[in-house]
Amino acid sequence: MVADDKLVLQPGQHIHLMGVGGVGMSSLAAILAERGFKVTGSDRGEGPKLDALRRLGVQVHVPQVAGGAGEADAVVVSTAIPESNPELADARERRLPLWHRSHLLAAIIDGVTKVAVSGTHGKTTTTSMLATIMLECGRDPLVLIGGDAANLGTNYHCGRDSVAVFEACESDGTFLRYGPCSEIITNVEADHLDQHGTFEAVCDVFRRFIELVPPEGFLAYGAECEVLRAMAQQAAGRLIPFGLSGDVELGADEIGPTPAGVSFRLLVSGEPAGRARLQVPGEHNVRNALGALAAARELGLTLDEALAALEQFRGVGRRFEHICVLDGALVVDDYAHHPTEVAATLAAARRGWPERRLVAIFQPHLYSRTRDFLDQFAQALTIADVVIVAGIYAAREDPIPGVDAGKLAERVRELDPDKQVHYVAERAEITHLVRELARPDDLILTLGAGDIRRVAEELSCM
Repeated sequence: MVADDKLVLQPGQHIHLMGVGGVGMSSLAAILAERGFKVTGSDRGEGPKLDALRRLGVQVHVPQVAGGAGEADAVVVSTAIPESNPELADARERRLPLWHRSHLLAAIIDGVTKVAVSGTHGKTTTTSMLATIMLECGRDPLVLIGGDAANLGTNYHCGRDSVAVFEACESDGTFLRYGPCSEIITNVEADHLDQHGTFEAVCDVFRRFIELVPPEGFLAYGAECEVLRAMAQQAAGRLIPFGLSGDVELGADEIGPTPAGVSFRLLVSGEPAGRARLQVPGEHNVRNALGALAAARELGLTLDEALAALEQFRGVGRRFEHICVLDGALVVDDYAHHPTEVAATLAAARRGWPERRLVAIFQPHLYSRTRDFLDQFAQALTIADVVIVAGIYAAREDPIPGVDAGKLAERVRELDPDKQVHYVAERAEITHLVRELARPDDLILTLGAGDIRRVAEELSCM
């Protein structure tokens, strides 16, 4: 489909990005624009990222049509762009140079000290935490994130230092193109099985990624994950295990909820080394913070500096993001779309707001993920007091016979017959149901990687 060698960027090149409104493509387009390249792009529909890119001088057209790439020196696509896309088909027919998004990212970060943040869960937040620490401490790294960091107001920072901090997604294995780099890996679990097929294949691609760590680099890894703990030994660089239990270099105790988030005491090799108060809730965010702190120290900051800077971190869009107050009820949106993420988010809500009734509105993402993790999703959702299951957000998939979200709702009822469980296939109908059910003491969470956030936004308009 695309070239498989190295993309070399030259001043004055015309780079065209397909799907430029996506969170991964938009950051690359913005950085290229700020660096003086001629940047054009296309997408299927309008969106907020397109408006921001136009303000940077990027020419964007909607929808994608044959000829849309013009005479670009490089046409950049992602795994999400189907072969049937008319703009892609035309570019191929005209023999325009085609590159994958990962080739462009590799070209942008070439020649600098690279810190890649990966893992099944927490990579966006951890990347954002590390970026915030560096910027608050006066450093100026290049930053690319898979979400909008509140401290940046966007998903990138075009820094001038010779350090790049970037999110490296494992979903399609293309993060292996980023070359030698230091790494933070938060955890490794079964996910993206539609791409990898088996958990063994997921582990294999992470092992190969870990082998990219050079002797002069480091690997900070979530040591509570047994699989990751074993494969971390493949790294040639310095190993920094972190976590809340076990034999770790960076750990934490005295963890407790605060009105704004969570506080903890930092431990270094078991010894107290300072305290922090995060503006985001949950033990999972303490783990994310430990990974960011480990990397910040390796990049030359003291832990005292890093802890103070970390307290300024205000979160990431769609990661326990407060949307509104609805007649006394708190409405929060979260990107959680894997059973572990759903459970962690609901547990953080339960611990941080124990006096409130938890209403979980969950939209499954992908038919394959719903099929593969149905029981685990159901178990995670039992943490909530009220469960509303929306129809499956198909994204890139065709329906799989016999797989539907109604079965997930049924499974939750089987696990907890007394729980209030609703299945609402059409997202548009959920807002009215929530309005009828809501109580002033509720904490209402919209959960999922699809368009379920719109429910929270609609509630904010009532």
